Amino acid sequence: MHGDGSVPLKRLLDRRDLGLRAVVLPGDEPPSVRWAAVSELRDPAPYLIGGELVLTAGVNMSTAPDDLEAYVSGLVRAGAGALGFGVTPVFDEVPAELVERCAAHGLALVEVARSTPFVAVGRAVGALVEEGRVEEVRRVSEAHRALVRSVTAAAPDERVLATLAGALGCWAVLLDGQDVGPRLTAASPPRDLGAEVAELAERLRRPRGPRSAKAALGGDQVFLHAVGEPPREQGVVVLGRPTRLDMAERAVLGTAVALLGLLSRGASAAVPGPLLCRLLLDGQGAPDLAPLVAPLAGRGLSPESGSADTAPDTFRVLHAVRAGRGPAPAAADAAAALGTELADPGTPGGDVPLRAVVADRADGASSDGSAGSDGEGPTEALDALYRRGWLGAMSRAVTVAELPRADGEAAALLIRARAAARPLVAREREDPLEAAIDPAAAGKAARALLGPLAEEGESSAMLRETLRAWLARNGNWDRTAADLGAHRNSVRYRIGRIERDLGIDLSDPEQRMRMWFAVTRIPDTGRG
Repeated sequence: MHGDGSVPLKRLLDRRDLGLRAVVLPGDEPPSVRWAAVSELRDPAPYLIGGELVLTAGVNMSTAPDDLEAYVSGLVRAGAGALGFGVTPVFDEVPAELVERCAAHGLALVEVARSTPFVAVGRAVGALVEEGRVEEVRRVSEAHRALVRSVTAAAPDERVLATLAGALGCWAVLLDGQDVGPRLTAASPPRDLGAEVAELAERLRRPRGPRSAKAALGGDQVFLHAVGEPPREQGVVVLGRPTRLDMAERAVLGTAVALLGLLSRGASAAVPGPLLCRLLLDGQGAPDLAPLVAPLAGRGLSPESGSADTAPDTFRVLHAVRAGRGPAPAAADAAAALGTELADPGTPGGDVPLRAVVADRADGASSDGSAGSDGEGPTEALDALYRRGWLGAMSRAVTVAELPRADGEAAALLIRARAAARPLVAREREDPLEAAIDPAAAGKAARALLGPLAEEGESSAMLRETLRAWLARNGNWDRTAADLGAHRNSVRYRIGRIERDLGIDLSDPEQRMRMWFAVTRIPDTGRG
């Protein structure tokens, strides 16, 4: 997938099941598309925003030369990615005049076979875009994790710069806060960065100067970003490669800049809290990140004295949302109350929950997992948060490597906490039912029960989330709608669609039990 979210048209043409045939393919730049749009208007251009694969059967198309010229030139001006022409029932073949106009304007033209519904082409475009998005997320996540791991190296700033250059496929230079030339280099940068780069770097070093800039050097595009914050001396990181940075790559650069800024202050262990929190919970937790986690997550309990004077080796994950309808509480206050800097604030209104990693402080949580014991630890912490306006749920104590799993557990538990309107802590002792169920067999059974709802994609994920929230709320339409941020009629429609798609009656408690079993064993359904 390209940086703008588009996919090469060739990938669509390679789908043999669609039966698409390239009629015109511009030779200068391979065409790409972002979505499919069906239109039989004589002039669809005013309704396009760019990047579309415009699909038409030519129902209202005039083959007069002037009309075809206006039609094709309008698509090009609107930024359409390609034109798909469906043969029959109006035309038995793509009009030769249309082929000529598309070739003249450099607009890709594809013949859609009679047996291929336009909706199938649209679904294929959507699937390819989604595949590209997932791959981009994976690539960016790996780059973020590699950068954070670099901080633990013997020469962390050198390792961060080298990792950045490898992740973005570029050369890199780190300039000092004063104009004394490169301090660090990676991937063989040019020996002379030129006068333009030097002038821009000087501007970026100024206390009130810009934070980033772009330049050209030889055949490379050059990207500059200030490192550090005034009034400290500001260094400048300089990258170069033949192609521009897309949005995801700029995010990777931002992570590297933040780490280099902290390292420049001598804070090698102080990775930005929200960033490290997201990397630990959304990625594959890496044991070698433990030295970074412990100092930021608070202090653990000494086994001998019970006092909080030891570096923790186990941690809990918190998910919390606003309790009640009052003003949104401050995420920073919640993090301070927990004694952790590893907090991802979510959204101010609580639609996306606050997530945090906190040091484990075992306590006497009740057997049903509810908060409320008088002992120090997660239950007391959750009660304190509740008094501050946060309704929270906390996972079991885990190692750093297990934090992604604990994140899913906390997300699932938060749904129960919202349904019960009270804080919850995960059970520490083994559940006999869980112990009796093989996880692999349970996952296979869950997918069989959910059928199309177990598929990947936004629609299936939305229906699973709705089903889980509705079951957790015991079928209460209003409370489910409030949890999902949706209209109650939307919830009714989704539940009705689930019943139709699965052929079940959710008024039957047996079916509700089976669906609850299924949705709690699909990993992504517990996300908050």
